[in-house]
Amino acid sequence: MSFYLSNALGFFIQLMPCAVLIFLPFPEETIRVPKKRVLTGTVLVAGVLAALFPLVLRTAGLEMLGDLLMLLAAVLTLAAAVWLVEEPPLKKLLVFFVVLFHAVTQFWMVNTVWLFLPERLFMDRAVYGPYPPMTTVLYAVCAAVTLPVVLRCVIRPLGNFLREMEPGEMRREFAAAILSTTAFVVAMMYVYNYGYNRQFYHVTVLLELLLLLEQLLLYWFLFQESLRRKRDSEKQRALEVQKLQYDKISREMENTRRLRHDLRHHMNVLGALNAQGRQAEVTAYLKEYGAVVERLDRLKFSGYPVVDGVLGYYLAQAEDLSAKVEYDVALDSDSGVEATDMTVLLGNCLENSLEALRKLPEDRRRFSVELRTANTTFLIRIRNTCVEQDDTGDPADWTAFADSGGDGLRGVGLSSVSAIAEKYNGSALFQRRDGVFTTRIILNPKQNPE
Repeated sequence: MSFYLSNALGFFIQLMPCAVLIFLPFPEETIRVPKKRVLTGTVLVAGVLAALFPLVLRTAGLEMLGDLLMLLAAVLTLAAAVWLVEEPPLKKLLVFFVVLFHAVTQFWMVNTVWLFLPERLFMDRAVYGPYPPMTTVLYAVCAAVTLPVVLRCVIRPLGNFLREMEPGEMRREFAAAILSTTAFVVAMMYVYNYGYNRQFYHVTVLLELLLLLEQLLLYWFLFQESLRRKRDSEKQRALEVQKLQYDKISREMENTRRLRHDLRHHMNVLGALNAQGRQAEVTAYLKEYGAVVERLDRLKFSGYPVVDGVLGYYLAQAEDLSAKVEYDVALDSDSGVEATDMTVLLGNCLENSLEALRKLPEDRRRFSVELRTANTTFLIRIRNTCVEQDDTGDPADWTAFADSGGDGLRGVGLSSVSAIAEKYNGSALFQRRDGVFTTRIILNPKQNPE
């Protein structure tokens, strides 16, 4: 009975972690069926193969058939991963090599521990099979030790890496990971088969342990550092976009100030014409500049110059699109938000709303803006009609809309809005429902902004 139990458990403990690890790094949405079902099925199949393993050994009397069963399990796992995971081949191959690293590490640790055990514990493999009780215990202990380390230092950063990196962006990291893993596997297997010397095996084991730690650090650094570099690049690009947005709106606000300055000269001209009794020319002059005066009046929303300038600029564009525009602004004179942040925040949201309106026929273009302060909190709600798509349900953060079209919020602009909200200890949530896109932003500028 111990023969069946020991070999079945040993087979299962060696196979199951690798079979599960090959699916863990991939995001849920890239797997054809729910990940929980995949992992459950993987464990069940590994259990069935493990139950068959000692029967094959006992019936055939050949350990080679057991090795073939292990090979069959590996092939089935790879085939399942290729079919179930909808990711580019480059990403699947990278995960395969990382799992291979774990398998070789586990195999090496078990066989290395044997070097330090008394010879009386050795058991005849011809009698007990490839998994004597002590070997099975060692595999269980090694799995308990290595799995948490591999999950934290390799699988978790690898999952983030795969989620955010495109194949074209990861070629250098892919090449480094494949070459280093191949070198690691070759070195470990060579030493295992030919390199142990009973006189110097302590030194050999120490070198192998250093090689193992070096490979773990390389994985962690490779995936974490590459992701950090990409995020820094995206932040830099977002800052550049923000600067362009700020410069654009600042120029419009400067034009507004210039119009106010010029208006004084227009009033002087009107006064002179009126004094000379040239009423017809006064009438024509007033008609010509009536639009300018009307526009300046519309710019007084809150008494907060930055907000007034941004709202005036974009609401005028919305009216040019024949959109039905509504606004409700009730702000203190000082919101506590930096002018550059306010400009970028409102500018991105309003620009994206206009982008969505342009895709609609005129009779469906509706646009509303609400801004108010409540104690130390700054509240923003922007609603615009948009191209009808699937409803998003409850409000969500920007990642739920990063690749969506038609709602007017996407990419760098959307992440910039969320970044500014986080800077002021707030939140930015977005929702698409019944052909209307809603942006809700809460800022708490008085609560120690970063």
